[in-house]
Amino acid sequence: MTCHTNCCKEYTVFVNAHDVYRLATRLGLEPESFLEIYGAKDFDLGIKVKEGLVDLALKQKDGSCTFLVGSGDVYRCTVNEFKPGVCKSYPFQTRNGNLMQMDSKLCPVDWDTTQFKSMMEPHLKKDEAEWKFYDDLILEWNNKHWIKKPLSAFLRFIMDRVALSLESKSG
Repeated sequence: MTCHTNCCKEYTVFVNAHDVYRLATRLGLEPESFLEIYGAKDFDLGIKVKEGLVDLALKQKDGSCTFLVGSGDVYRCTVNEFKPGVCKSYPFQTRNGNLMQMDSKLCPVDWDTTQFKSMMEPHLKKDEAEWKFYDDLILEWNNKHWIKKPLSAFLRFIMDRVALSLESKSG
């Protein structure tokens, strides 16, 4: 079964702190080079910065994820080895403790969840933990800095915090 990359062409890819860290460190780029800001969808978890109340997402190029490249009808992800967790998870989710295919999906096929269960369940748990970590960082940032500092300061804050969390896990 092959991936048709429809999700990469249709969805805005929102990212968390670990996603930003992985992409920035593996690509050797500043986060600003591959991120866009969007008006926050959730007031309580929007990032409060000088630029407004925002969420972070990957930039788009020609209506697709900036990391999707095509040659004719063939497309591939240039960051596949360290792509954002939401991209790794798609089109699966956990509902009531069971692995399921999302109700609304852009995949042209139905996936056999039993085939992917052992691979996807640990990933979905890790992804959920990373989003919780990110939500906690946003709440901490918003309580300390409110609207005083620019987005670049928030990005430095999350990069430092992820690095510290990874060091503490390895040490």
